[in-house]
Amino acid sequence: MYNNGKQKIFKYTTSDVHQGTFLEKKITNIVIRFIIKLNGKLDIERFKQTVQLTIEKFPIISCKFYEHFFSAEWKFQEYPIEDFVVIEENKNNNEETENELLMKYYYKDLDYKNGPQVRFAIIQSSDHDSLCITINHMICDGVGFKEFLYMFCDLYTYPEHINNYPEIGDRSYMQLFKNLTLKEKWNILTTDMVNPFKEVHLDLKGDLNRPFVEIRSLTEEDYFKLKEYSKAKGVTLNDLFFTAMMRTLYNIFNRTVGIICDINLRKFLKDKKTECITNMSTALDCRVGDEIGDTFEETLNKVSKSLGKQKNDITCTKGDYLLEIFRQILPYRLVKFLLETFTPVCSFEMSNLGIIDKSKTLFKNVQPTSVIFSGSTVCAPIFEFSASTYDNIITFSVNLYGTPEDQKVINDVLDNYIKELTSII
Repeated sequence: MYNNGKQKIFKYTTSDVHQGTFLEKKITNIVIRFIIKLNGKLDIERFKQTVQLTIEKFPIISCKFYEHFFSAEWKFQEYPIEDFVVIEENKNNNEETENELLMKYYYKDLDYKNGPQVRFAIIQSSDHDSLCITINHMICDGVGFKEFLYMFCDLYTYPEHINNYPEIGDRSYMQLFKNLTLKEKWNILTTDMVNPFKEVHLDLKGDLNRPFVEIRSLTEEDYFKLKEYSKAKGVTLNDLFFTAMMRTLYNIFNRTVGIICDINLRKFLKDKKTECITNMSTALDCRVGDEIGDTFEETLNKVSKSLGKQKNDITCTKGDYLLEIFRQILPYRLVKFLLETFTPVCSFEMSNLGIIDKSKTLFKNVQPTSVIFSGSTVCAPIFEFSASTYDNIITFSVNLYGTPEDQKVINDVLDNYIKELTSII
């Protein structure tokens, strides 16, 4: 029905194993999501047809994941359209009920072994609709999810654009490594691995039955002031975000804390594009030594130096390259064992999901009034923080399975973070 006789089996990638391991070890729920509030009504039949077009070009969203000893793969499965598109009516026709229904699907997990790998929940009010779109992190990272959303919006608006999109290609990190010279590969393999962080955690108890999200936003005025400040200092907005968090955590622990930074590896690819929607990111260690400095600017200089020397150096992909080599020569179960055994789990992680292009998120003549783009829900004591920007509004979010006391801890961290970040404007 959807696949039109095209390829129906897709090889696993190391990212698939990585994210699946995180889920099995109860580290995160590997679900990333958009909440989109619209200024009008969607054409439901057109929306469902767009889902079918999207499956035709990106059939892995309609697959089950199968694991064997020697291999693992995604196999295409035909699902009823109702498994992809869920529609609920906002019977009270108020914002409170709308938000409750959106969050109902925001917290609802996906079953990667049985599929499908994406869900569109449409909440219908009398004069407008809202969407909660959730996707399996095994399928794509944050940048890939944006590409998926842009493709979906384009096909909803212009279904004749279906032929503008290529068939699904190589999803693995090998598309990054296969075009490197022998010298570049050798440099990656011989680079020193960074020693793990010293463990330090927030005082979080955790509750797997109680997911919550805490969100903070900055105004458009704040956004432009931060951009102006970053330009004047010759740093990125991401450097400012990390600096504020570094100072916030120092105030909590009275010592410097290492933070993992997710970076997009597409910049190392030809045309800076992957062959298809996929995961193409890795993590950097942001460390500033034993002291953060007395002022924000002093900490900023340390953070910018730490991240700057890593983010443009392809040797940061050593772990990913080794795993790709192992994937080529070792049985699947052994690759999975290596990932489970040797992949460190870091206490603090930050991910800047970037700017969501307003011009590419139109549903024909219906446009968003607000967008929240958020990462996975993690388990205590891990703290994962994400940032995204839409229409010059910066949104920060933390998703956690935790107790009411944990939520208070997260609230305090975010309040202090915003105070640190806005201290420079």
